[in-house]
Amino acid sequence: MAKKEFESGSAKRLRLGTNAFIYSIVVLAILVFIQLIATRHTKRIDLTSNKIHSLSAQSVNILKNIREDVTIKAFMREGKEKEDVAELLDLYAYHSKRIHPEIIDPDRHPGVAKQYDIRNYGTLVFLCGDRKEKILQSTEEAITNALIKVTQKKKKRIYFLTGHGEKDLKDTGKTGYSQVKKSLEDKNYEIKTLLLSRNKGVPKDADLLVIADPQVELLQHELTAIREYLRRGGNLLALINPYTSVGLVNLLKDFGFIIGNDMIVDKLSRVLGGGYLMPVVATYGTHPITRNFNMMTFYPTARSVQIMKGKEAETNFNLTILAMTGKASWGETDRKMLEAGKAHFDKGKDLQGPVPLAAVCEVTPQGMTKLTGKLRKKQRPRIVVVGDADFATNSYFGLSGNGILFTNMVNWLAEKDVLIAIPPKNTENQPLTLTRNQGLLSFWINVVAIPLIVIIIGILVFIRRRISG
Repeated sequence: MAKKEFESGSAKRLRLGTNAFIYSIVVLAILVFIQLIATRHTKRIDLTSNKIHSLSAQSVNILKNIREDVTIKAFMREGKEKEDVAELLDLYAYHSKRIHPEIIDPDRHPGVAKQYDIRNYGTLVFLCGDRKEKILQSTEEAITNALIKVTQKKKKRIYFLTGHGEKDLKDTGKTGYSQVKKSLEDKNYEIKTLLLSRNKGVPKDADLLVIADPQVELLQHELTAIREYLRRGGNLLALINPYTSVGLVNLLKDFGFIIGNDMIVDKLSRVLGGGYLMPVVATYGTHPITRNFNMMTFYPTARSVQIMKGKEAETNFNLTILAMTGKASWGETDRKMLEAGKAHFDKGKDLQGPVPLAAVCEVTPQGMTKLTGKLRKKQRPRIVVVGDADFATNSYFGLSGNGILFTNMVNWLAEKDVLIAIPPKNTENQPLTLTRNQGLLSFWINVVAIPLIVIIIGILVFIRRRISG
């Protein structure tokens, strides 16, 4: 009898052991299956308020358009910077299977570092076919710009008009445009200057013509050349300071722009530490240029830029106010009072705020019919007019959102809408602040209640086993 009970006990243990083994195999198989699915179909969720662990929508759009494999070799030494760069590059690889990041320690692999002529820690090398790009920064904007350069075979060409005292691209002083030139070249644009008096017209390879603050009037044949350029579908960025360029103002009127012979006075700018004649803009129209753009911009001495209303304007043009000042501003028309420092708002004479100072136009197919006599759905001109050219000078390009907005304008005009500039992310810590009652509740739950429950469960299990065994 005892032998039979012993055999029954042995069989029972064997059965339980077999079941446990089978269950373990099943659980392990399920875990492996889940891991395989997770590897092939990953999903990331960024719960931070400022999305510091996510790429911007602009970068994601660019990654979706990449059609060639890109290898990114990051030459980093051990440390936190290496971990940060690896995490950032993993985000790029997550959004595109075409991106293949590699982290290389140049101290451990000096031969590879020598092969790519690496002279500084933190260098990133981008390889796409026979094209190569090298950067020394590891920010999202720098990496995205490098991807643009290495994947695009043809550069967009931008011409800056010269010969009338326009802003100088080589001038590194406060009033120069050297920052503009560097920023655009970093985004894979080819920058050239254009002297219309020596050319028959705007070159056919121009993707965009920029006119930045001409100090003297354009000649009639130059205005005719610009009009012809727009007729064939060219794009124009006109930056016009107050009391200048009457001929250009009249030309732009034919495309729905009403550029005021005034100067904007803004009381808000005084509060922010500027002068009354430097308008501050925090309100923007709905447009791809200003999508996800919520930064203030500053304009030293600006004039108003309104758009035409009515059925005819709506039929021929897609017109949008791009930026406007606050209610405390106005467009002052009395130049003598301005120069005397006695400007004040005159109802019925001055333009009451909010005052628009930047606007955009895209000619409709119907507008092209009126302009050229032919219905043309493609190659329709895009035009942006800003009543100030100084907001993009070296002194102000890096101020708040000035440089980003300027770059957004250029990107849209050059029909590179996906290249809208990437604003920096705020990586500051946001500590959790608890009230006294919340702190006490957290203490009693985490320090007292949870450990106590675990102890009670353990005691109950122990007592149950003693009773049953």
